[in-house]
Amino acid sequence: MLQTLVILGAVFTFLLVIWRWNYNFWAKRRIGGPKPTLLLGNFPNYFKRNFIYDLDDIYKQYRGGCPFVGIYAIRTPRAFVTDPEFSKRIMTSNFRQFHNNEVVEMINLKSDPIVGLNPFWMPYEEWKGLRQEIAPAFSNIRVKSQFPIIESSCEKMVNYLKNRTKSHGSSIKVSDISRRYTNENLMNCIFGIEAHAFESENPNSLQFFIDCLSEFEKNNKFFLSGFIFPLFKRLYKYRLLNPKVRKYLEDMLMHGIAFRKESPGSRDDFLAFLMQLQEKKGSSTNEMVAHALTFILDGFETSAIVLDWIFYQLARDRRVQDKLRRIIEEELKNNGGKFTFETLSELPYLDQVINETMRLNPPILFFMKQCNESLEVPFNNGEDVKTFPKGVTAIMSMYPSDFYPERFDDGAIKDYKDKGVFVPFGDGPRICIGMRFAIAQIKAATAEVVRNFNLTLSPGMSRDLKLTKSFFGVPENEISVDFNLVHE
Repeated sequence: MLQTLVILGAVFTFLLVIWRWNYNFWAKRRIGGPKPTLLLGNFPNYFKRNFIYDLDDIYKQYRGGCPFVGIYAIRTPRAFVTDPEFSKRIMTSNFRQFHNNEVVEMINLKSDPIVGLNPFWMPYEEWKGLRQEIAPAFSNIRVKSQFPIIESSCEKMVNYLKNRTKSHGSSIKVSDISRRYTNENLMNCIFGIEAHAFESENPNSLQFFIDCLSEFEKNNKFFLSGFIFPLFKRLYKYRLLNPKVRKYLEDMLMHGIAFRKESPGSRDDFLAFLMQLQEKKGSSTNEMVAHALTFILDGFETSAIVLDWIFYQLARDRRVQDKLRRIIEEELKNNGGKFTFETLSELPYLDQVINETMRLNPPILFFMKQCNESLEVPFNNGEDVKTFPKGVTAIMSMYPSDFYPERFDDGAIKDYKDKGVFVPFGDGPRICIGMRFAIAQIKAATAEVVRNFNLTLSPGMSRDLKLTKSFFGVPENEISVDFNLVHE
């Protein structure tokens, strides 16, 4: 019996030593950081809440003192960036050392070739060529040419809200409105097809987009597990596009192309770009479908999340809402009562409200960049230099607090971007490719809703929302807002 206990004790001690062996990784490199727990490293609350809150605690403890600190996901060392300016460097001037997103190694290209052709998941070598190929689709000129589609979607959304509030009361779940709206825009821009997203209780087009993202939602927990348990991502390869959805996506795209060829017009939308690209380059069906999926991923869910939070923040803050409405109404008086692409560009306070919402509630909560080449980093105002080791992932996330759009007064956004404290779309060469289109549809929807409706939080709606365990900035509880007509 005693011999058995001794053996068990020795085995336990051996396993404990092996388990904790890597916990001196950062100490050996003279990099400070919080002490890890035995089982979960620096994420002791992983099973209780979104680990963004653990990162937030670390950020508050170490911000301003050093460019980054060493942390552990279980036993795996990671670097958490606590200096926004170093975040900026990682995404811009030191892009060469950090050109891959960590999610690159989480995709099985054999079972998921369409997702594998998305710029976000592509390794640098392949990403660079594809980015250059597809970037013209998201140019400012092309976004402007698609503004009539956005304008039409806004009109449908406002009419839907008016009818909905009359028949069902003023309280509405904003996620439903936001996703109908982005669905209406994208179906028309990508496939050249009217979505009819505001014409039925459960529109087929909306369900199709939800199905496109269903595997992403299912795999959220696996993605987060791969962050905390790095070995997991080697054992489990994600499939993020259901084969049936992929086939439907292909059929929709081919149908849109065939219809456009039969009835050519002057539209310069995303579908027109894909057709031009196919004619010029001879793009494969997989490449065409992948480009369409890229547009859906960039323009549907993330834009809808931003709109959800904008409606929530405006409903919470009547001062900001009223100020924005006054500015919008004044601008409309000077422009014949109608928004144009240029008009929306001349509303700096609208930009400030949107920017502040994205600063406060970023649609994507953190960025993870793999270090592919060791980097010397100054510490203590340049008095010391330490090495950011090759092979370690840099995690960048800042979780802010007060809603105050005026912080972006007088062009302050450039200063915030230069300091790396405002990066809702990322930064540098791998900045979100669909940013311009996303901003255009968000601005148009916000302006039209504020112009027509007073927003207040629905009874019982919390003023302190917690985030669900997700890669995206989605609240645990649905956001409900009362929409009441401004002029009744």
